[in-house]
Amino acid sequence: METGNNIIAIRKRDITDAHKAFVELMNKTEDILNTEARRNPKGYKQLNASSLEPCAVDKIKLACSGSPFNPNEIKLISGQRFPDIVAEKYYGIEVKTTKENHWTSTGSSIVETTRVKDVDDIYMLFGKLGGDIPEFKCRPYEDVLYDIAVTHSPRYLINMEIEKSDTIFSKMGTTYDEFRVSPDNISQVRKYYRERAIERKRFEMPWWITPDNVETAHSFNIKLWSTLEQQKKKELQTKCMILFPEALNPATSKTKYNNTTLWLCSYNQVINPNIRDLYSAGGRITHVDGVRLKTPVAQVFNIIVDYADDIKTMLTNLTTEMEMMIKDFNPILLSGGNAYDEWLKICCQFADKYNVPLKEWIEKKPKFGFSM
Repeated sequence: METGNNIIAIRKRDITDAHKAFVELMNKTEDILNTEARRNPKGYKQLNASSLEPCAVDKIKLACSGSPFNPNEIKLISGQRFPDIVAEKYYGIEVKTTKENHWTSTGSSIVETTRVKDVDDIYMLFGKLGGDIPEFKCRPYEDVLYDIAVTHSPRYLINMEIEKSDTIFSKMGTTYDEFRVSPDNISQVRKYYRERAIERKRFEMPWWITPDNVETAHSFNIKLWSTLEQQKKKELQTKCMILFPEALNPATSKTKYNNTTLWLCSYNQVINPNIRDLYSAGGRITHVDGVRLKTPVAQVFNIIVDYADDIKTMLTNLTTEMEMMIKDFNPILLSGGNAYDEWLKICCQFADKYNVPLKEWIEKKPKFGFSM
């Protein structure tokens, strides 16, 4: 091979031509693998994830014949590195298999901390080893990643037959290269799944994602609300009232506590089987400073008065984490100049329907009387 026609020389002249050569190499590799699998289906069905990798290296080397790629520069990368195979320093091949008769599987981590330096053009080599005859497909890596799921960490889901418009990057309005180098890609994912749940009008939360720029960690264990210390209960309820003020609406709704319940579980690993009691236990308010009300009102207004100072303190001294939570779950609080005033405005809209002078009660902190 003439030096001027090797892939590095081509790459220096025209990166697009070099990419086309890599595409041709992978198409040829796919043809070789499928031809040999048809000749020896039994042997190929015995392959697994680890044994396919050296097999793939051998076939890629065969495909180098007549191409600008040097077969001696096709290398299997040892250890937990990404991608599995590197060709001529800049080109990578990630190898995946399934023993089933379909083209889907779980892929690599979305956080590419083990990515091999300098590799910037990656293909997926996928072996479908189920069915009568094993089959292989090779496609650009970013074109086959359709969603994100979790095993021990966020990972891509692979589908070798999707259209480009169905990739996770297309759905998120970004590209693979933009996403992988983004300093806040976890935040992007969190925002995407939260917005998707809202669009579907489903009570869902991404339990496995916490803000990536705060020192927050999830506990390994799920806890019951009843086992928490009183101070922790008060802190969590304060946050719940800020993030999900719909739970403070006295109007009956079967779903008004759903977001509160999900958030306690997904972000705090706390389960409260009696979430309604946080807002309604203790009956209805019948007296204010000893004066009987014409019509008793919901206990929740006492809860609002009781927590108002804590809520004001938390909203006045917003932590990074709490600000991100508000952006996700109750962004209207950040739309004005004062988050507490915006929160109080929401609560007063509920109170006005019941002729409750909520602002006055919060300022004066009257003594309430209750009926069970």
